[in-house]
Amino acid sequence: MRSVETIGKSVEEAIQQALQQLGVSREQVEVEVLSPGTPGILGVGAEPARVRVTMKDSPAEFVKTFVTGIICAAGWDLTINEVREQEGELYLNLEGSDAGLIIGRQGTRLAALELIVRAALARRYQQPLQVTIDASRYRERRQAALVQLAINTADKARSQKRPVRLHNLSPAERRVIHMTLQDDPTIFTFSEGEGPDRVVVVAPAEWRQRLLRQNRSSRSRMNRSNPSSPKEMNTHQGANPSP
Repeated sequence: MRSVETIGKSVEEAIQQALQQLGVSREQVEVEVLSPGTPGILGVGAEPARVRVTMKDSPAEFVKTFVTGIICAAGWDLTINEVREQEGELYLNLEGSDAGLIIGRQGTRLAALELIVRAALARRYQQPLQVTIDASRYRERRQAALVQLAINTADKARSQKRPVRLHNLSPAERRVIHMTLQDDPTIFTFSEGEGPDRVVVVAPAEWRQRLLRQNRSSRSRMNRSNPSSPKEMNTHQGANPSP
């Protein structure tokens, strides 16, 4: 990290001189006031203010250091072997014998690590930055598998002329199914159920009205039995559903 020490008649003047030397803005540095200075009496005995101004790490460098610290503290056999930053998005891939451990069931531990990193990043930097943390390219492989699952399920729904339900998917995985099939006019997708029982339904487009009627009827019965807990079905065909 680059750092300079400067003096000025005031702390602010000293800071501005440092910023000019470094060629950066105030948001890109950390300031340490070494001496606030003294005005003296009628200029006699005056002492200048002195500051040390240090450039902050870039967001990518900060995230690398932060994640490495977590890995070391946890004692995992993992290293960051790839970092990509483009268009406000940062991608890190971890490799090592503990890759499966950090991935967790359906990538839940990776998702938790991402939340921690994003929170730390938001506290330090003003600009938004999307962070994706991967391990042994699990996310890339899972994304490809989900796209293929969506295509195969759509083929099955069309050939059998009936809805097909996909269980045990996370909200992010359900979203991939919806988005993969959103432009297919022959297919109608929606999510139903609550919590861990929530599923994606892939159905032929001609089933749309029938399923909507069934859902309205089901909600009506539920509202009569428990008015405070209505259950809704989110449909998707050309719009973004709630996964």
